[in-house]
Amino acid sequence: MICECGGVLDVIRVEEYPENIKDKISYKRLCDVECLKCGKQILSQPYDWGKPMNVAKGNMKKVYSTDE
Repeated sequence: MICECGGVLDVIRVEEYPENIKDKISYKRLCDVECLKCGKQILSQPYDWGKPMNVAKGNMKKVYSTDE
């Protein structure tokens, strides 16, 4: 994420999962971020709100390094 000043927003705190949660993948945590350029802090930003994990199809080729 980018700040209004153009600096990069760095995660400084992440919400912990509740104690009795069973489905951590579906729980959307929040985080606090701070701009590395101007120092501005923005609270309660989305942390785990990306796309869900892709299901593997099983027909993927293994890629080998040319160094091997």
